[in-house]
Amino acid sequence: MRDIIEEYAEKRAQKAVAEAERENNKKIVVKLSAKGMSVEEIASILDITKAHVRELADKRSA
Repeated sequence: MRDIIEEYAEKRAQKAVAEAERENNKKIVVKLSAKGMSVEEIASILDITKAHVRELADKRSA
């Protein structure tokens, strides 16, 4: 039973870290876009795909 609880806690922690990273990237994308940086430059800096940059930029108003 303890193993199941530990696995669940670890998965929740991983999800929380992933969400925090996504939110942080979203903020960075918005700031860099506002400064006129291109999608390609932002993708290179954050080491994510251009499609992911566009996705994060589209959600800035949401």
